[in-house]
Amino acid sequence: METFPKKSLNFDDTEVAFRNKSNSELNAAYWLFKIISSNFLTKVGPPVTNFFLNIGLPIKGIIKATIFKHFCGGETIAECAETITQLHSGKVGTILDYSVEGEDEEAVFDFTCEEIIRTIDQAAKDKRIPITVFKVTGIGRFALLEKLDAKQALTSDEEAEYEKVKQRCEKICRTAFDKKVPVMIDAEETWIQKTIDELAVEMMRLFNKETIIVYNTYQMYRHDKLADLKADHLIAKAA
Repeated sequence: METFPKKSLNFDDTEVAFRNKSNSELNAAYWLFKIISSNFLTKVGPPVTNFFLNIGLPIKGIIKATIFKHFCGGETIAECAETITQLHSGKVGTILDYSVEGEDEEAVFDFTCEEIIRTIDQAAKDKRIPITVFKVTGIGRFALLEKLDAKQALTSDEEAEYEKVKQRCEKICRTAFDKKVPVMIDAEETWIQKTIDELAVEMMRLFNKETIIVYNTYQMYRHDKLADLKADHLIAKAA
């Protein structure tokens, strides 16, 4: 197993952060952030972009070569290979995140679940990918999670729908358990987070008995999250 010398963490050490970037890549990043820091452009950009896409203008290539290239590793696991290699050369591990969310169709949720499982399979055979992650909104309807968080009564169809969400979540976590690959449940909007937290604790009860496989995400910029972290720690000690 490859080992690296330990260094103290310093977020001001730009040499470590950018040593794998060329001058042209750094210049491109500078101008990209310069553009998106404009309130006017970030306000008009999305509707204008959607308009151009809807009328068929060939701008997907421009998007993929600029914003997408900077913030995303690729559209598929294979497309992410170059980014994984580049990050590893700088002693940085990769977290593959299939970030489709906000959909409404069961078929899309099922596909997303299988794609997340494929990222776990990839991590199991690639030590450069130390942990995996997924969003519950990728495998379940946002409005359903909102209703659960608000403690509103579900219809029988909605109860069945949520049962499918839990089944997908368990399938993902069970795959991670079987493959011995840690998986993190990503935090999301505050008005659905309680439901996600409850689901995460349920998965940790199931799969963290022998070793730590399932991780929850705590948004520590929230004033109430330290109390939640302490409460979950007590649950874990008692389990």
